[in-house]
Amino acid sequence: MNEQLYEILRYNLSYTSLSQLLIPDLVPFEDQTVRLSTISATYLRDTRDNALDAHKGIYQSFELGLNAIPLGSSVNFGRFLGQTAYYRAIGAGIIWANSIRLGIEQDFANSRVPLSEKFFSGGGSTLRGIPLNGAGPQRVVTACGDPADASTCAPIVVPVGGNQLLILNTELRIPLPIKKGLSFAAFYDGGNVYQHVGFHDVLSDFTNNVGFGFRYSTPVGPIRIDIGHNLNSLPGIKPTQVFVTLGQAF
Repeated sequence: MNEQLYEILRYNLSYTSLSQLLIPDLVPFEDQTVRLSTISATYLRDTRDNALDAHKGIYQSFELGLNAIPLGSSVNFGRFLGQTAYYRAIGAGIIWANSIRLGIEQDFANSRVPLSEKFFSGGGSTLRGIPLNGAGPQRVVTACGDPADASTCAPIVVPVGGNQLLILNTELRIPLPIKKGLSFAAFYDGGNVYQHVGFHDVLSDFTNNVGFGFRYSTPVGPIRIDIGHNLNSLPGIKPTQVFVTLGQAF
């Protein structure tokens, strides 16, 4: 087994200032100017046989970060994001791939988690029955083609992110004999983005996504086409999504 271990300490300083937004209500006023001073620690463990298209092994990643006003941030909050992925060959070239991701953010000292740092999910590498970053709590904002003309304004629903993330993925990757490098996949994606930390709303807001897709191996990773269907779709959001991308979902 080829095992790689990494322990990383990192410091990052960033400043974001937004102005002249086309949709002013899209970003809360207090989040249009944010300074982050982040200390983080990351642990990585990788035993996969191929990082681009694993057939066996385990990938684990755990990151813990802190933003605090005494360090130079404009907000106080902590963040944890962890993932464990497991790959197993079960015979006849079939690969069973699994992943679980958990993220938690918590503010302290009467502060907040800014919109730019909240968890978002949905898309080709997380919940494939939901549009990109479209999972979780939603709110209505007004979008105008011309702010001076009320007739050009209309309400739209946008995701607001959350302080907790839970994503479960399981996938069977089955080679197709009709062409070398071509395979079929059947998958299940479960989970959501949650507004509050805790497991009170996990079951009631849990989404279930099923689907299938095709992969074609290339030297830089598989070309992937996935069709996902959300069994718990929200009004106004298409329950079936199509994603075309490079690389496996996880």
